[in-house]
Amino acid sequence: MASHRLKRTMRGTLSAAVVIAVIGLTPSLAAASPGATPPPSTPTMPTGTPLQQYEALSQQASTLSQQLLNAQDQQKAAQTQLDQANGDLGKAQQAENAAVNQESGLRGEVDQLAEAQYEGARFGQLSALLTGSSAQDYLTRASLLQQMAETSSTTLNKMQAATDAATAAQTRAKKDEQTAQDSTNAASALVAQIQQEENALAPLVQQAMNAERLVDPSALKGNISPAEFIVPAGAAGVAIRAAESVLGTPYHWGGTTTSGFDCSGLMLWSWAHAGIHLPRTAAEQQQVGTLIPNQAALQAGDLVFFGSPAYHVGMYLGNGYMLDAPTTGQDVQIQQIFSGFSYGRRIAG
Repeated sequence: MASHRLKRTMRGTLSAAVVIAVIGLTPSLAAASPGATPPPSTPTMPTGTPLQQYEALSQQASTLSQQLLNAQDQQKAAQTQLDQANGDLGKAQQAENAAVNQESGLRGEVDQLAEAQYEGARFGQLSALLTGSSAQDYLTRASLLQQMAETSSTTLNKMQAATDAATAAQTRAKKDEQTAQDSTNAASALVAQIQQEENALAPLVQQAMNAERLVDPSALKGNISPAEFIVPAGAAGVAIRAAESVLGTPYHWGGTTTSGFDCSGLMLWSWAHAGIHLPRTAAEQQQVGTLIPNQAALQAGDLVFFGSPAYHVGMYLGNGYMLDAPTTGQDVQIQQIFSGFSYGRRIAG
């Protein structure tokens, strides 16, 4: 009976020890509370003139555009987290399988230890004395028995500790996997919701844009020359020159190249020419650099933000004007800072 119990404990310990080696040093994933994704809203045509309608809908589209970029970043991060959790569990399972195979090679040693414990009376101190050929022989046998007893006790204690640690590690790994899966599901649901809202909003934006073009075909085009503004020296000047070089480039959601820009993509591209890497979205760019709390303190090259978190960003040129990639249907242009300005950020002097 003791032999079978010891074998089972040893088998569990061999697996546990290897699992701990694989999982024990992996930090637990942060708990996530994704919550339920609210149903997508149904856009409606705002009131006002065709230009006012277009501006209101453009703001909604810009907000959704930035929200979608943020949601997609969250989705990528959550998927990376899930892949890591799945990889850790896979390695643990492989290690456990390897430990089971190794157990068969140690079975002989386990049997010897179990047999020695089970038939302890036969190898007891008295037996050693009666069967010994001399006092020295007795002392030698007694010492070996004492070492065997100590080894057995230590082994059993280590096995129990290893088994407990392995159970805790496996439980944590499974919890991390579920947390990562929940985060991934929530992020994917949010991306799908925003895309659905964008799809519903697009026809209204197009309708308002067409109506405004019928009233004033030039209303959606910038007609301010960059020559009217003084370009400063340094990194800000390099970024401004880069932005001015792509005036007239069509707005393109998610665009970061000369084939098309969105608002934050234009800032990212322009400042990269000055050797400065900005984050991807307007909300992230809103955290970079030095805060410029009001419009009067702005300098050429400062980023100007609308909303908090920002739904739009442009580059200040001076005299109340900015250069930006406005929204769908418009080109990169110079225009006056419109209503909704929150604050600016100075990236470099």
